[in-house]
Amino acid sequence: MEPTVLIIATLDTKETETAYLQEQIEALGLRTLLMDTGILAAPQQIQPTVTREEVARAGGMELEALLATGNKGKCIETMLNGARNVAQRLFAAGEFAGVIGIGGAQGTNIATAVMQALPFGVPKLMVSTIACGTATFGPFVGTKDVTMMHSVVDVQGLNTLSTRVLQNAAAAISGMVRSYLGEAKGGKQGRTLALSMLGTTTPGALRAKALLEAEGYEVVPFHQNGTGGIAMEDLIREGFFHGVLDINLHELADRVVGGLHGAMRSYRLESAGQAGLPQVIAPGSVCYSVQGPVDTLSPEMKKRKYIVHNPTLTLVRLTPDELRVVAEVIADKLNQAQGPVQVLLPLQGFSYPNREGEGLWDPEGNAAFIKTLKEKLNPAIPVEEVNAHINDAAFIDRVVACFLKMSANLGGVS
Repeated sequence: MEPTVLIIATLDTKETETAYLQEQIEALGLRTLLMDTGILAAPQQIQPTVTREEVARAGGMELEALLATGNKGKCIETMLNGARNVAQRLFAAGEFAGVIGIGGAQGTNIATAVMQALPFGVPKLMVSTIACGTATFGPFVGTKDVTMMHSVVDVQGLNTLSTRVLQNAAAAISGMVRSYLGEAKGGKQGRTLALSMLGTTTPGALRAKALLEAEGYEVVPFHQNGTGGIAMEDLIREGFFHGVLDINLHELADRVVGGLHGAMRSYRLESAGQAGLPQVIAPGSVCYSVQGPVDTLSPEMKKRKYIVHNPTLTLVRLTPDELRVVAEVIADKLNQAQGPVQVLLPLQGFSYPNREGEGLWDPEGNAAFIKTLKEKLNPAIPVEEVNAHINDAAFIDRVVACFLKMSANLGGVS
């Protein structure tokens, strides 16, 4: 593929700056495609590869009809959807190898929505006026590898400061694209597994990673903080993995009770099953919810067992009833799996503070979870109870052994 960058900008307000950025990228030896997502006026200086009319049409409306609505929200939504649809089509056809956006709030919303629709690894750089401050960046980044670059000054005209930022942005996306294409030509091959983990199950997860790497696997860990698990799900859907050790399901529990680390989307624990990938499952960290500072806990939560994880996070024990609901959610998702699944249950605790003598030990709650999960799971799914803690070598060695056996029965994972 010839090194080509897709530039996304609202040319009705950012034409001069975009023309300069395009010039800088092409001066570094790359081709450019230019997508106009503005609606107020046609550009006067430069000719976009994808016009605003084409973007609107790809979003489901003719531009004139869209403008006639007078609905700003509708206009942004249509241009966003159109830009995403066009970019996905162009990328599938091999037309570009990286994308850069430039803009303020509207331009950032549109361009980063396009970036989130592209596969992991494709270079994505957003030069934005709102890449700093108190704004929440979750909507702009999602679960993808989007790089946000603060423009510092407003993207309104060219000056000593803005040109320096745009020169750096051009150099950054150019280097990223060349690197991306160089790696793609090599065609990295390997047996790659996804591994869920969190601080309270780190010792066990690291042992599993080391054991599987000794068997020739590449193991990619994902932190279960509300985003990490969904990033894992998205990459499973993109076909990056050949198997999953999902031994930390904390995001599912926290989503049920409204904790700070609840899965940001509803499809946690579904992608591997839909893809038919082999999965080994364990209930890591399902026994607590992550809440804010201890002085912000409700009176009801303060009556429960809890530990102060750090000054900003408190781990609060789930009740037996809450754990029954969590178990039902997990069972329902696993019952829909199209591939092999095995569940292992550590009888001596699900996380480091959930062990006899520790702050979140509650055998009644653990037993309620285990009983409900076993009752609700499809009888065809093997369940093994292990008299060990989730971080113990005895438990992790069984997890790894089960996965290796599952893989061997499938003729190997490659």
